[in-house]
Amino acid sequence: MPPKMISDPSINELVDKAGQLALVNFVKRPGYGTRGRPTEVYANSYEVTNFPTKTVIQYDVQIGDVTTKRALIKKVWQTNQVKTALGGEANWRSVLFDGNKLAWSYKPLPFGNELNIQVDLAVEFGKRKPDLVRVLMKRTTQIVLEPVQQWILGKTHATSDVQEGLNFMNHLLSQSFRLDPSNVCLKRSFFRQQCETHPLDGGLVVKKGLFMSVRGGQNKLTVNVDVATAVFWPAGSLLELMQKFLGQQGSQAQFASFLTQGMSRNDRTLKNNLRKFRKIAFFTRHSAPSKADKDQKRYMIDGFTDTPAVNTFFTRKVAQPDGSTKEIKVSVVEYFLQNYKMRLTYPNLPCVRTKRGGDVPLELCFVDGDNRYLFKLDDRATAAMIKFTATRPDDRRRAITTNVDACRWPTDPVLQQYGMKIQPTMMKIKARILPSPELHFAGAGRDKTIPGAMTEQGQWNLQGKKFAKTSTLRSFGLLIFANQNQCPLDAAKKYLRSLMQSYVGHGGVVENPNPLVQYAQPPNIGSSIKDFWRAVGNQAKMRPQIIFFIVGYKQAVPYNEIKQFCETELGVVSQGALLQHVMRCQPQYLSNVCMKLNAKIGGTTCYLAPANNPLHGRGHNMIIGADVSHAAPGLNKPSFASMVGSTDLHGTRYSGICGTNGIREEIISEENMKKFLTTLIFSFKKNAGALPNRIFYFRDGVSEQQYHHVLQEEVTLMKKVCNGLNAAWQPKFTVTVCSKRHHHRFFPGNRNDGDKNGNCKPGTIIERDITDPAEYDFYLNSHKAIQGTARSTHYYVIMDETGIPVDDFQAICNNMCYTYIRSTTAVSLIPPVYYAHLASQRGRCHEHVVSSPATRQSGAGRSLEEETTVLKDLNENIKDAMWYV
Repeated sequence: MPPKMISDPSINELVDKAGQLALVNFVKRPGYGTRGRPTEVYANSYEVTNFPTKTVIQYDVQIGDVTTKRALIKKVWQTNQVKTALGGEANWRSVLFDGNKLAWSYKPLPFGNELNIQVDLAVEFGKRKPDLVRVLMKRTTQIVLEPVQQWILGKTHATSDVQEGLNFMNHLLSQSFRLDPSNVCLKRSFFRQQCETHPLDGGLVVKKGLFMSVRGGQNKLTVNVDVATAVFWPAGSLLELMQKFLGQQGSQAQFASFLTQGMSRNDRTLKNNLRKFRKIAFFTRHSAPSKADKDQKRYMIDGFTDTPAVNTFFTRKVAQPDGSTKEIKVSVVEYFLQNYKMRLTYPNLPCVRTKRGGDVPLELCFVDGDNRYLFKLDDRATAAMIKFTATRPDDRRRAITTNVDACRWPTDPVLQQYGMKIQPTMMKIKARILPSPELHFAGAGRDKTIPGAMTEQGQWNLQGKKFAKTSTLRSFGLLIFANQNQCPLDAAKKYLRSLMQSYVGHGGVVENPNPLVQYAQPPNIGSSIKDFWRAVGNQAKMRPQIIFFIVGYKQAVPYNEIKQFCETELGVVSQGALLQHVMRCQPQYLSNVCMKLNAKIGGTTCYLAPANNPLHGRGHNMIIGADVSHAAPGLNKPSFASMVGSTDLHGTRYSGICGTNGIREEIISEENMKKFLTTLIFSFKKNAGALPNRIFYFRDGVSEQQYHHVLQEEVTLMKKVCNGLNAAWQPKFTVTVCSKRHHHRFFPGNRNDGDKNGNCKPGTIIERDITDPAEYDFYLNSHKAIQGTARSTHYYVIMDETGIPVDDFQAICNNMCYTYIRSTTAVSLIPPVYYAHLASQRGRCHEHVVSSPATRQSGAGRSLEEETTVLKDLNENIKDAMWYV
């Protein structure tokens, strides 16, 4: 008999019980894979042929104090006073500065060991009052690049010395771009003034730029160069920009009336949209009309006044004949008329409130094209951006080559000063194409399998195939969220009848010939669903298994409310359909819906052939996928942690759970880890019949700098949870971080090893040259890209207690991409991580926003309601179901 499982242990208790558990460092590469056909690919990596040869001196820099903003630091660093202190313009240009606290020079700076001066911005920019900022520089150390050389030879780990060396070289690489004031620099991405652009809805602009990063490879240092994209606010009048963004047609006078009326009635939607303009830098032309726009003083938007310019007052001092001053109250309109002889065209518009507390008439504000848009795009703008950025492989490769040519490495004066040389041609590296797996279905004969030869293109057809596992449908119905003119009852019934026929054709059983089909009764969505759910159950004399519904458009309302009510209140899975697909009722669409409904009611589309599943027959193996996603920038909403765990020995079905995870917290919290893992382990034991002896943990959503946090925090907690559930149970872990957020792109070395679009074939794996010098990682292109250039997944193994052979582990990562339960194509990411993404997205539907009394002030001094996001718990009745697919 196995030891009794401890129920609901606290994390503190688990810490005490498993305090002796220790984690190892990242595992070294156990070897290279051998399976598959050898090939070669071009990578957008460029070999560093000469390390910087000069001695590099590092300086600590402090400009102002700890509260000083980066924009002011940059302004002070570029003053003539600092340039003089560093030995003149030429010397200053050769000094690398990270924009914050560090600087490097290939020769000692003239001030010796320490510089301590006060820079007067008044002298620099012609102000009347002194504006002093202290600049401190202190020589601290020399950058030694020997640790970097030892690292790329595989003789040491990426220590802090290695990171310092790479940081220096990244700044060296980008110095020439940063010195050009017309370039917009976003970390390691650079956008030139004449870069390629494309307009988006709302007047926004997406730009293509250049990405560069120094990376460590095997026995070599490389520079990764790619195309970068970002969305910007357009240049021009702020008033015109706002009119386009808010979707208002007509004249500026009409827009001014719309804005004035919306502000006066405290329109919540309008004010939420206006908050997106905060932190945009702008300039005016009225005070110095002779100056070029680039030389005008910049201000920062902090908000908008509640009152129009004509009713916005401030106090100013006016000189009197006797030499004294008198404080008088004037409106913004009066001030501009008296001081600048300007009569405002739109005195009823609100004013822009700046970070310094000044109020500027909206019509006098102008924006340049350097302000990045930091919020989530709507669906239309997202689709337009994808269309613009998704370029075919040949075009992408040409764009990368153009970017490299623009770098002018051979003639870059800064690289020459430091002695760094880079080969300006793409690296050609060894790769392999893994064999495609055979897929098993139900049925007999030819219809039972799809051989690997038919899946090697990354897609296949379900015609004549019966799902590997199906269920019997008895209690279900269709609820229509559209009017009878949009969706006639006969069309809805035809759709449901055709869907059931398709499901039967794929091996399902349907025992309800006359399911209920009804129209929802708005506006109360919840009561409509509940009444329908009850009617479906009464008709079938059993609890409803699934609720089908039709919606007119792809939008949050009523979709999110339907999903929330079904999954949190009623405990029933649901399957939606867009009206346009219902009216067409095409067989391929019906087949795709069948895969999803089959998964939700306990079925499986296909299994890997035993010979293609390295885990088959090797004990109880549990596969876990986890992800942490964040709200769009600017939204004060919690992050979401999600986790899925396999419930069968095939590794095809996964139960899922999610929860809020603090604000922008990357690491899964203790509370969530305990709840998630305990729930998933019990689900595995219930369905598989025993506890797992090996756990394969695939983690997405973390940067390279946080890999050790995954080990030290998440995996430590996982082991403690396991130990607390059963003291005698100590499963072995293999922990892998998966990422598609990288800039490596691969192009086939010859046309025969590429698909018809010019991408690498599915199964192409790269584990040499550009991968880590010593640790265990590889890039896998497991899918066929529908559009654009394929983006491979980077798998980085940070713990490997199971000791699974390299070929077997790579086969797991590749072959499981063919078992994604709702698709007839191989996906680009191992399914458990994909499912964790889906669970996280669906979990957003379970959000419930609670408003509380005002606790903070807006930039314009207005009180705002504080909103708290609460996540409703998943209903117990569907916790084992794949409710999220």
